[in-house]
Amino acid sequence: MSENAPDFAIRRAIEILAQICERQRRAAAPAPCERPVLLFSETLALDVNTTTRADVERKLGVGFSYPARGWHTYGVRGAKVGRLLLSLFYSRKQLAAAELYVPKVDRAPRLQPQDAHFRIVPGEVEVGMPVTSLPEHFGRMEGMPTQLGAFADLFEARYPGGAAYAMGNTGTIERLAIYTFAK
Repeated sequence: MSENAPDFAIRRAIEILAQICERQRRAAAPAPCERPVLLFSETLALDVNTTTRADVERKLGVGFSYPARGWHTYGVRGAKVGRLLLSLFYSRKQLAAAELYVPKVDRAPRLQPQDAHFRIVPGEVEVGMPVTSLPEHFGRMEGMPTQLGAFADLFEARYPGGAAYAMGNTGTIERLAIYTFAK
């Protein structure tokens, strides 16, 4: 008998291992959240399924164009972290993405924080809190999507019409985001 295993045996072993990994991955994924996930403050609820640019500008005014053209950014306050930036992106005057984050680059604008304390609901998830206190509908993602930046910790929650993310380093959340699914 040859020392090399037959090709079909190796292929079958790889298929079995792949099936086991896929089952474990599916079992570890949290159930989707049944209701929309919002970036919420007492003055404004940001929902990528219903919030319009007019809704936002009525409450927060016109945003500063940052970090790139098309984004509208505001300074807001955080409960656990001082100054935060809230960046919003619209598609056809409808909110398509919202990100709340600690500014980490020197070129970030020094916008005066508005009296608005945003967090993700359901779950009261805030920038500055430990990742260990995330609610059960957030599941850890393995493999960092490059468009979300360089974070050691990335968690996702899926809900009807969108997805929410909590991102952080050294066990602390530094960025929250909600995105709509393309329509």
